[in-house]
Amino acid sequence: MPQSPQRQPVPYRQDNLRQVKVIRETPSSERVIPLGDEVKQLQELSTIPAARALRRLFFIWFRVYVHEVKYGKHEKVNVSIPLPIPLIGAAFARQLSFQRAAKLAALARRGEDVSEYLDSTMGLEFVRVEEEKAERGKSTLVVVGLD
Repeated sequence: MPQSPQRQPVPYRQDNLRQVKVIRETPSSERVIPLGDEVKQLQELSTIPAARALRRLFFIWFRVYVHEVKYGKHEKVNVSIPLPIPLIGAAFARQLSFQRAAKLAALARRGEDVSEYLDSTMGLEFVRVEEEKAERGKSTLVVVGLD
């Protein structure tokens, strides 16, 4: 099929006058962020003590955690109600999952405080709501679950 004169490809010519200089070559080991080490450290920090693991064999705790910041003032509520239900708590996680620890490591790299997140972690979370209203100077974290 012959091409019409209107649809001819545009000739391309590479300009050899442009020169590229490498100012500093970074080794590949410096370009890779060692996030795995930070994730493992966060998982070790979040591991529950042996006494709590033993307690979970006999009791689980219904827990409500609320942390609210209004105009620079911090309010924290941490209510735990024991429920005598044996063996269910043994199935709960003893530390943060790799995915959650990676999320926390990324937040820590950005300079954010992760201590509230570590305080609010539970074995089984039903609800986690994080709300931030910067224009009002207000942030709220509510977590409901079993521990």
